[in-house]
Amino acid sequence: VLMGHGAISVFTATMSSGGTLTSEVDFGNRQWEKVYLAVPSMASNTQLHIQVCTESGGTYRRVKHPMINSSTVSTPNDFAIASAATNCYVPIPNGFRFLKIESTATVDGGASFKMVCGD
Repeated sequence: VLMGHGAISVFTATMSSGGTLTSEVDFGNRQWEKVYLAVPSMASNTQLHIQVCTESGGTYRRVKHPMINSSTVSTPNDFAIASAATNCYVPIPNGFRFLKIESTATVDGGASFKMVCGD
C-alpha cells in the first residue's frame, strides 16, 4: 500500500452471514488522500460495489466512474471489484463520509472488510 508519511487509520465494516450489505463506516470529518479496501477471503463468488452517502442512515447509492476516453457515465460504469480479487488491497473512490460495501451475492459465514486510509 503506497501512502505518504501522514496519518493512517483503519476502519472496519462487517457483513453478516447471508448478508449483501455491510454495516455503515463513518470516516468522520476527515478527507483522506487514499483509501484502500482490504478484501478478505470469502466463501461466496461475489462481485463487490461501493455505496456512499452524505449522512448517517441516509440513502446509500453505488459509486460510478467515467470510462477512459468517454464523456458518458452510464450503468455499466459501476465501480466494481471482481470476485477474483480476494486477499488483496484495492484502491477505492473516496470523498464521502459514510460508506458501505455491497455484495452481489449473499456471503456465507459473513465477512469483515477493512478500509485503510492515509495521506
